[in-house]
Amino acid sequence: MILEFMLGYYFRGATPKVFRKIKESLEPIGWMAIINTFFICTYYSVVLAWVMDYIGLSAIVAWKTVEGVGPTFEALLSNPAFVVIGLTITWLIAWYTCYAGISSGIERACAYAIPILWILSAVLVIRGVTLPGSDIGINWLLTPSAQAFSGSAIIDAAGQILFTLSVFGTTMIVYASYLSPRSEIPNSAWITSFANCGYSFFFAFATWGIIGYLMHVMNVASPADLPVPLGGAGLAFVTIPTAVTLLPGAPITTAIFGTIFFVILWLAGYTSLISIIEPTYRAFGDKFGISRKKGVTAVAVLAYLISLLFAFRPDFIDPVDFMVGSTNAVWIVLLEAIIAGYFFGLKVLRDHVNPDAEWKLGSWYDVLIKIVTPIVLLAVLGWGLSTTTHVSPISILTVIIIIVAATVISGFKWKEKKVM
Repeated sequence: MILEFMLGYYFRGATPKVFRKIKESLEPIGWMAIINTFFICTYYSVVLAWVMDYIGLSAIVAWKTVEGVGPTFEALLSNPAFVVIGLTITWLIAWYTCYAGISSGIERACAYAIPILWILSAVLVIRGVTLPGSDIGINWLLTPSAQAFSGSAIIDAAGQILFTLSVFGTTMIVYASYLSPRSEIPNSAWITSFANCGYSFFFAFATWGIIGYLMHVMNVASPADLPVPLGGAGLAFVTIPTAVTLLPGAPITTAIFGTIFFVILWLAGYTSLISIIEPTYRAFGDKFGISRKKGVTAVAVLAYLISLLFAFRPDFIDPVDFMVGSTNAVWIVLLEAIIAGYFFGLKVLRDHVNPDAEWKLGSWYDVLIKIVTPIVLLAVLGWGLSTTTHVSPISILTVIIIIVAATVISGFKWKEKKVM
């Protein structure tokens, strides 16, 4: 996070511009990072469409049930037209947020969304931890499992932390490029990271408190014994709604807490979606001098059209996400550390931010970026890819598209002008 803040703050541009200024031949790697991020928004927006649809379904408790137990996610997936409605609304909101600009759009949206997110989350955490059996679920949350060290889990965990922090060589670089001169960088990165991870840990008590309640109601000793999924989309769209359906005071409590849960998910996802659109637009704006309104519109329209594929073929999401949202994110950050550490020089960046830093960066930081980070990420990547079974033809095709597109775009001449 500190490195990406420094790169954006020093070079004042998106990843392709940053890497090109370090060494011209490195520009394609910058575009790989941007295009990889762009792919994330194409399927991530479909997940947000599901969430938006479930907000409406929650409010009227209109879930289809299986044997009276709880909702089935297949009921939603079997009606792509319903998904497209939520997808269209989601993209219109995200497009306009970025279209309106940094202060009038993105900053204003976050100023409202984040406080609402925390307030609603606190409500759900309090309800979750006070349910009968919630302690059972929380104990499972806090107890390490051998499954956590499988290859797929390791890469998914690495990809998740990089994604939730928006540290994958794009978003934070662009956001930092908008900072005013003499901004404080290291401590800001620490605060951002700990606040984000703190929220994730905080909200986990709501999720696992509710799962513990479901275990209590169904009288099972292990989450694996529940007749509902515990991973992926199934956790959000089947397991939690099932538990909420069985809350004391249903159906009123079901409508209230079900709606709160999916509003929280949508707000969290919405702020992430706009943070993906912005660096994609900025990269093309840097290179081709495209205005914000034209650039954001072009990015949003193209992403929306591609997202329709995932709306009608949701089975593509998991293999593409494993490659784009997890595996690629790891090696992109790995290359970012190597490029900054060995091709540019971290001392220049440290000297640029230290005069205004509350917490000064010393030579120890160079060791972390140049040695520790590459070793850790190489280990994660090697162990994950050597043991995973998630690689498929569609995930490989995605990587090929990213490489080809990055190479082609890099071949165009720069028509750079100031982009805001």
